[in-house]
Amino acid sequence: MNYDNWKLSNPIDDGWGYDMVSNCCGAALDIDAEKCPDCKEYCDPIEDYEYTQRIVDSIAEDRMDEKRLGL
Repeated sequence: MNYDNWKLSNPIDDGWGYDMVSNCCGAALDIDAEKCPDCKEYCDPIEDYEYTQRIVDSIAEDRMDEKRLGL
């Protein structure tokens, strides 16, 4: 990649610097692997920042549920 393309690139969308993890447990996944190494299930590979955002969204949703129920 030349310098001009590097300046114009978006690291989130072009895949530079992100690892693939399983969508169920966040274990590091090889793109060629068929099963997750941790849970031994067939999982879809997603980028690590997507998995982190899913966890953050889940925690926020749980907090809203607790607030709604008065716990």
